[in-house]
Amino acid sequence: MSPEDRSSIGMEREDTGRTGPPILPGLTYRRVRGKDDFPHMAAVMTRSREADGVEIATTVEDLAASYEQPTDFDPASDVLVVEAWGSIMGLARIWRDQRADGTLVYGHSVELVPEWRGRGLREAFFEYNERHARALAAKDPRKGPRVLVLWANDEENEWKALALAHGYRPVQHVIDLVRSLEGIPEAPLPPGLEVRPVTPKDYRAVWDAGRESSRWMWNYSESRWDDAHFEAFQRSPEFQPDLWQIAWDRETLVGTVLPFILEAENRRYGRKQGHTESVYVREGYRGRGIARALLARSLQVLKERGMEEATLGMEVENPHDPLRLYKGMGFAIVKHFTWYQKSL
Repeated sequence: MSPEDRSSIGMEREDTGRTGPPILPGLTYRRVRGKDDFPHMAAVMTRSREADGVEIATTVEDLAASYEQPTDFDPASDVLVVEAWGSIMGLARIWRDQRADGTLVYGHSVELVPEWRGRGLREAFFEYNERHARALAAKDPRKGPRVLVLWANDEENEWKALALAHGYRPVQHVIDLVRSLEGIPEAPLPPGLEVRPVTPKDYRAVWDAGRESSRWMWNYSESRWDDAHFEAFQRSPEFQPDLWQIAWDRETLVGTVLPFILEAENRRYGRKQGHTESVYVREGYRGRGIARALLARSLQVLKERGMEEATLGMEVENPHDPLRLYKGMGFAIVKHFTWYQKSL
């Protein structure tokens, strides 16, 4: 591909030096062409993460949910598809956000299949992402600090090494926990509260509870809780309201756990695992065993669906310190991740 061709997708001719993507036989760059790309993109994302020690299986359904009505990125400019002899083997991606404190955020990732590593390609696309983010930041009229962010598995891996080599520093730590679905404890709800089947009229209340529970987080953003994101939430493969455990005090939502099962991921990794995420108890109702009761119910519903273990994730720097609760429910830490940040 000529320098002129590269410039048509935002890769300027002056980028073809040391920090530009290498020119290798059969290597070309383009933008996403639509749903026909999704199976190949999903395979690349999954294999790349696995090579970095992360078991997250991206599916066509995941990509359809995020790309067909994008909320935080523009597929026409923020995703670079890398092909070798006509087959997708890498992706460089940017997403955008603005935190509640006014910080403008440019998150990014570079997925590259293992057989194409070790040639300087991933570093080149990493630096391409950074240049693209700087260009976006320079054009943005909003005030506030500009930062680059990414996340990585804490074990030694190529993506973490690239982040550290490019001056990124830790800003938040995340842990994954897992427990067997044997020996689920008895944990009744306090008197006067009930769990009832979720209906569509409940979705907004559940969404608002998630928003409230996120306000303490280091990267909280109002824009992530708008109507477009609410609709995206309902399109996500993780949206499985038939599994949800929602506690009510009459018409007031007082607690949530939102379980889900990712069948494609379970098939790929040969496991029967469900997820117990979005653990929340409304202020004024805390300290009464509601979270414990909803977690126990969530574990039970996952077991009834044929699962053998449950997982959940939490940010370590959490003012509510839920780790004692989770360990008391039988969860054990199995993985550590870190969010990294760098000023633009």
